[in-house]
Amino acid sequence: MSKIVKILPPPENWQLYQQRIDEAHITGVPFVEKAHHYQNTETGQLYYDLFGCIGWPTVITDKNKATNKPGYIAIVGVVKGKGKPEKAPFQLLAEYESHNIGALFDEMVNLRAQYGFGLHPGLLQTWIGDESRFVLELAIYNEGLTKAGGNKQAILITPPNDLNDPKAFDVYIRAISAALDKDAQRLFYGKNDILRNRIREFLDKDPVVTAMGGLVHSLVSRCTWLDHARKNVFVIEEG
Repeated sequence: MSKIVKILPPPENWQLYQQRIDEAHITGVPFVEKAHHYQNTETGQLYYDLFGCIGWPTVITDKNKATNKPGYIAIVGVVKGKGKPEKAPFQLLAEYESHNIGALFDEMVNLRAQYGFGLHPGLLQTWIGDESRFVLELAIYNEGLTKAGGNKQAILITPPNDLNDPKAFDVYIRAISAALDKDAQRLFYGKNDILRNRIREFLDKDPVVTAMGGLVHSLVSRCTWLDHARKNVFVIEEG
């Protein structure tokens, strides 16, 4: 399968990268750009990093289709541009929804492969979401992946910031709203419509909000597409 993104090597050697870190120490800048970044082979857009998120289908309580929302997954790129790296915008690259858990797993494997999984050890290694749901189903699916061979690695899920906060949904919808605010827009839909349509009239615990809100909130809080300046040792990676 052809990949939609490719990894680009650092434009400078490791000594200059170390110089960048040293300068950050002196100036008090907490973050520096990583030694590598990615490029969209279809659009040419550059990314500091890419991240995946998942929101599980809502718990079925009745036959009301309006409240029984499908699960949602998405791939988001942190766009590398001319602005401050820590204020980089987020580009929604791909999304998918389904009530079927197995279909969600299949598309997670498909999307991560398309968007460069394996190009770098940290790229799309984990998905941001609630790791406490569908644990058995995921374990069985992962067992099938590893048995199938072909370098199929297990799907890993890690929780977003504040997942266990009773008011987490409020935190997440506010994170999305702030990122979509016209005066300081930071999250862009691209050609994708699921998030665009669902965010207009969301319901409580909507998987779209849980997934994307948890991801945006975590990204803004952690700034994980950059290296911490205190990491003053640069390791040259082969390949």
